[in-house]
Amino acid sequence: MENLDDKMLAAAASSDLAAVEKLVSQGANINYINSWGNFAMFHAAWEGHTKALDLFHALGANITFDNANLLCNAAYNGKIDSVKWLLEKGEDANFSFTDTGENALHYTISKTSEMAAREDIVKVLIAAGTDVNKRTLAGKATLCFMRDAYLKGESPLHRAAAYANAAIIKMLLDAGADPSMKDANGDTPISWGSWHLRDSDVLRLLVYQGIPGIH
Repeated sequence: MENLDDKMLAAAASSDLAAVEKLVSQGANINYINSWGNFAMFHAAWEGHTKALDLFHALGANITFDNANLLCNAAYNGKIDSVKWLLEKGEDANFSFTDTGENALHYTISKTSEMAAREDIVKVLIAAGTDVNKRTLAGKATLCFMRDAYLKGESPLHRAAAYANAAIIKMLLDAGADPSMKDANGDTPISWGSWHLRDSDVLRLLVYQGIPGIH
């Protein structure tokens, strides 16, 4: 049976939906997770493959997993279609990892690629109620960056100040993100923007009471 499950997972990874359906009909477990932590729904959500999500869900695939969050993973990879699909299926927009405190906004604002898609994702997450002022747990290791990276008690706005564009920063501020919130080191979002050498258009958005304006 394990070989059948591995074949099904390989088919899911290559988006061979007909093979997945056939293997499941033969007894493969659509919720099978291999030793590397890979599973069919992860591949579909990660790639933004909504037809695969529809099929796997119809075949009995779970959406919620103990050690993974499809919404955060899809957001991290800039897959707006997966994000919308998961929210429509009832995934918790305000989920955060108990061991890091990160939510889907933190995951979205961890890469500088696919920025237009990330704008759309931030807009959808805010509308769905994701906490724009959620703090991470300082000192905990994070999977959002390559390696040897540790959290600083930052909000999504802190990350946006460093990595996102002005449109995302403005969306967060308009949704109530606090520009004066300090991380575990006492740094505010404008501190992060300054450290990351952001231009004046970004820094102007992050000015708060008591902080000099940017000229």
